Amino acid sequence: MVERTSSASTRQIREANLRAVLHRMWDSEPVTGTDLIDSTGLTRATVHGVCEDLTRRGWIHEVENQREHGGYRMGRPARRYAFQPLAGVVVGVDCGQHRARATVTDLRGRTLARHGSSFSGPEHTPEERLDVLSRTILAALTAASVPPERVLVVVTGVPAPVDAGGRTAGSVNPFWEQMNPDIAGHLSREHGWRAIVDNDANLAAEAERWQGAGRGLDNFVTLLTGERIGAGIVDDGNLLRGARGGAGEMRFLDLIEGVGSAHGIARLARDWSQQAVRTDAHPESPLRDLAPEGIDAEAVFTAAEADDPLAVDVVERIGARFARIVGALAGLLDTERIVLAGAPARSCAPIRRVIERDLPQYVHPPLPEIVISDFGDEIVSVGAVWRALDHVREHVVEIDLVTGRQGAGVEAEVG
Repeated sequence: MVERTSSASTRQIREANLRAVLHRMWDSEPVTGTDLIDSTGLTRATVHGVCEDLTRRGWIHEVENQREHGGYRMGRPARRYAFQPLAGVVVGVDCGQHRARATVTDLRGRTLARHGSSFSGPEHTPEERLDVLSRTILAALTAASVPPERVLVVVTGVPAPVDAGGRTAGSVNPFWEQMNPDIAGHLSREHGWRAIVDNDANLAAEAERWQGAGRGLDNFVTLLTGERIGAGIVDDGNLLRGARGGAGEMRFLDLIEGVGSAHGIARLARDWSQQAVRTDAHPESPLRDLAPEGIDAEAVFTAAEADDPLAVDVVERIGARFARIVGALAGLLDTERIVLAGAPARSCAPIRRVIERDLPQYVHPPLPEIVISDFGDEIVSVGAVWRALDHVREHVVEIDLVTGRQGAGVEAEVG
């Protein structure tokens, strides 16, 4: 860290020093001024000046010295400082077609509370969507015993492309417009929160990069595999977005022989098994003991593990279909790993085996590794939390936690 330079303004230097000290303390135990001097290269006077500024802003506080712990017997005890992870909170939201889930965490990503709410149906109105979203976030904050004014940023994932302004163009796809009816603007206007909106598959990729199967990789794809397929693509270390936020949208699957749609694993497992029951296929299947409308993906995967012939046939068909999808992505992106993610992913081991068996038909070696996410249906919320924490770290110099000064904003995180 350089404390003075002929080309930088005093303000820029001060902000750079503040970032250096705060980022050093963010994930650590209490530190002394000497620790900060050694790790940042700043002078003692600068370090203590920055610490006083951060204390006034509410980011850190001075803790009892080591003499009070019994560690010092002679000489002047060192001043010790600690980051305050509960000085503010972030909220990560998965706002899907059927349900909204909000997760509140402290500034180190520790979950304080979660809350979920369902919409009245898949065709709910934009007004209902915004109302349910607000009430879900407020309920999560109440469960966490956190007042709304302590929220530093809310990040929301939606099943639609999102452009650099946080908006979704609905002229070509009314469903997309329904999924993102200016969510960022609503949260900012109604609650005064800084709000970020992004595509749900992009946030799923961020979750894998932060704490999952994408750690340490520069090239991988996260496939959300629920009702519809969406792809979060990391290429050369960057999340691909496209000119209008549409990178990773999978409508091109309509054109691939043997695929024909972007229907996800959960939908295919449910629809194909229900169809088989109605047409009397595999009359010996225990799944026939269920009413067709009572058969869901979980029931199919459980039955497949027990060698139910109807369920095994459905799993085989899904695996063969997804081998073509994975082959298309691998050929296009030359990626290292493809992560099967979302609510049904934890039951996808039999499907993965079929993909791995069939994939050599479509891709030349080396083949991408196929892995299953550990996050289940929390993956979008986890990614949203990570994006929120990253945003706060980037904008620390603008935030005064004591006065609440930061200003509400609307944006989509890009890059």
